[in-house]
Amino acid sequence: MLRTILPTVLDTKCSNIQREEKSVAEAVGFEVLGSYQAGVWDFVMPPLLIINLLKHKRKKEAFILNLLFTKKMALEVARDMADQGITIKTAMQKAEETTGSVLASDTRGVYTDKVRQKQLREIELLAEHYHSLIMTEGKTYSEMLTAAYPHRQEYLDFLRRLNQAEKDVNHAALSTVGRNEASVNFIDRMEKSLVKIRMMDADKYFPNE
Repeated sequence: MLRTILPTVLDTKCSNIQREEKSVAEAVGFEVLGSYQAGVWDFVMPPLLIINLLKHKRKKEAFILNLLFTKKMALEVARDMADQGITIKTAMQKAEETTGSVLASDTRGVYTDKVRQKQLREIELLAEHYHSLIMTEGKTYSEMLTAAYPHRQEYLDFLRRLNQAEKDVNHAALSTVGRNEASVNFIDRMEKSLVKIRMMDADKYFPNE
């Protein structure tokens, strides 16, 4: 009975990875969307302030969930690889089915197969990364990361590939929904924020390199 209640080492490792990714997504969300700036009518009509605060909170929550979409699936792939001892090709089938269902249910033509294929490449890259972390002896995120990437440059090489994979997804999405100044600027700010925050984390995890 205890085995079904107490978290396993794999549970702990996956939770720590998930917590790290959520922390990055929240930091990007705050930097890109900022905190709500109250206007004069918010003070004149307090109920309006509450409504606007809730709208801003929901917008930020949706942004964070969107950023974590591929990360969540990639972690599931990596977990299945470690737990079941299967190849990444086999484990990726679940992600392919999930994204395929999203594609089939999209009636607006926003989520195209081009976007899906780019996302699957990102998921596979992330799954390999997460699997490398999980298979180390470490349990905390810092222990796993520094064990999987003994040198800072190795981690930076992974981040470069990840940033490019994410840019490919964004480029495909923009070509689908149409480019305009607002959307291009928003994506640009998001990408720059991700790079900045990940580099700050790299400094934290590899302080002496």
